[in-house]
Amino acid sequence: MRIGNNSQGIWQLLSRMNGGKANTNMPFAGASKGNYCDNTIDDLRSGHFKNSYGVEGMGITGRTDWKRIVNVSDEMKQHVYEDVKKAFYKYGGMSGDNTAETDAYYDKIHSYVKSLDLSTRRAAPWTLSQLHLEISGRVTQAVKEKDPTWTAGKPISHEILDEIFAGDTIYQDSVNALYSKGSKGLDIQI
Repeated sequence: MRIGNNSQGIWQLLSRMNGGKANTNMPFAGASKGNYCDNTIDDLRSGHFKNSYGVEGMGITGRTDWKRIVNVSDEMKQHVYEDVKKAFYKYGGMSGDNTAETDAYYDKIHSYVKSLDLSTRRAAPWTLSQLHLEISGRVTQAVKEKDPTWTAGKPISHEILDEIFAGDTIYQDSVNALYSKGSKGLDIQI
């Protein structure tokens, strides 16, 4: 086993792969301006840390203050509701295996989070995930009341789902329950 600095060997390998020329355009952190890991010396000195996606205020290492319910936009609440609805109609209450759908769902959340104030930026995704769980739990309970033999992942009659999702009862009850829990404080252990 060889112990020591292997960077010279790595650069030799990379240069051989590039026709004998060293490739200095590799996307390593800090290699070029605009790279998503650009925590500059000034950022580090000022305490403005960015996560691996280049978003400031999202670091949670050693922190627990992000596990709280905060106000999020009605548009994002509806976005979560529609995702749960799709999961029950298409995938029997499971998340499905369509990467494009999953990416689209999380891309919208990531864009939203970037628009928030730093004080709520960490807590908003937590709030949205708790809302997702709340809605899913209520829909699961309602489905099992109508079809006690149903288990997650099995297809659900669209008549049952249409009845459950008719109106906005599930949505409103879930949002109210979430914010009711949030006002009492959550004691979540990991």
